[in-house]
Amino acid sequence: MNKKIIGQLGLVLALVLLSGCVTTVDGYTPPKPKSQDVRAQSYFDLGVAYMAKGRYDLAEPKLLLSLQIKPTSEAYNALAVLYEERHDNALAEDTYQTLIKKFPSYLRGYMNYYFFLCKYDRLAQIDALNGVMAAKGGELASLGEVAAGNCSLSKGRTAEAQGHYNRALQYNANSEGALLQLAKIDFQRGFVKEAKRKVELVNNKVGYSAQSVYLSILISRELGNLKAEKKFTQALRTQFGDSPEAAKIFR
Repeated sequence: MNKKIIGQLGLVLALVLLSGCVTTVDGYTPPKPKSQDVRAQSYFDLGVAYMAKGRYDLAEPKLLLSLQIKPTSEAYNALAVLYEERHDNALAEDTYQTLIKKFPSYLRGYMNYYFFLCKYDRLAQIDALNGVMAAKGGELASLGEVAAGNCSLSKGRTAEAQGHYNRALQYNANSEGALLQLAKIDFQRGFVKEAKRKVELVNNKVGYSAQSVYLSILISRELGNLKAEKKFTQALRTQFGDSPEAAKIFR
């Protein structure tokens, strides 16, 4: 980190801390300074607000101050995304790695790190991250394989993606992310009954989602099942009317 930035942040932090050191005068007791949690959250909120406006120059020092006061997974994640958006890839990667090291159960951090690595097709690092998540087992391992599969699919490597999705199912047999992607692949290849089986598993075990209902409509149409198509179309309209999937059906 730039020494000038560190110096400026240290000065600001010192002034903030000193502002709370007020003694009682003439019997007046000033209000207690805000807790560390509140101050850290305030700087975090400011940083995120500046990010939303594209003012990364103003957002960065706020997020750094938040982390100095009280390190949180959300602040590290926001800072990593900021560096990524600013194309400071070395800082982004370093921050993502710090995030998952300090907060190994923070799911969003892993997912954003996957997206970052996928963007630059860093396959070796994706595999290494998969290894970290696989060692944790369960839902985290499953979601890691789904994320890796989505990356492979976005690059046109369908067979590789299927491998990731199938491994995700080994950790979680009802993984919605894996089952729906595999169902889409089956449907596109003409294996409609296989696609139907996977989507039904999601609908019955996990519950309806905009994607699962949309796929159910397409599958019902392909199989000529008008009753099922009507049922799923109604579900899409009433439960997910504002979704992109609904826009495709009702356009």
